[in-house]
Amino acid sequence: MLLLLVCFLQSCSWQEYFVITNETKSDIIIEYEIEIPPSGFSIFNTNPLYYKLNSDGSIYWNETNNATDLDTARLLAKIILPPNNGLVIGNLSNDNYKSYNQYFINGRHFNLKKLRIQNAKTITEINRPNFDTYFTKQKGLIEYRVKE
Repeated sequence: MLLLLVCFLQSCSWQEYFVITNETKSDIIIEYEIEIPPSGFSIFNTNPLYYKLNSDGSIYWNETNNATDLDTARLLAKIILPPNNGLVIGNLSNDNYKSYNQYFINGRHFNLKKLRIQNAKTITEINRPNFDTYFTKQKGLIEYRVKE
């Protein structure tokens, strides 16, 4: 009976991913800073992965690439993201993202301090209070799409 319960609970597990997609024709530079929460688990990390985008703009999950962090500080990341790729900077397990200041179950913490995205034409500065202005939730992704 216990084994059946464990199998059932594992099948109910889900993830929501925080993603920045590059839909431009050139590289973009993504810089962000996180903090270590006093307890529990971080949503964001400085070891991001990136994935190619399908022709419809969705993420092609079958091919993982480790992003090269150009910043050596432990709590900072600086990534050059090529065109037609999506960078996963964090994930939320078994919870539904609503806003940066919500209560998260399982001891999760919104630990992103600031984020800066630079493309050929603009620089976008994102922090906690304006995070939900830029990132939108769609089908398990909390996503910011950088376009021309």
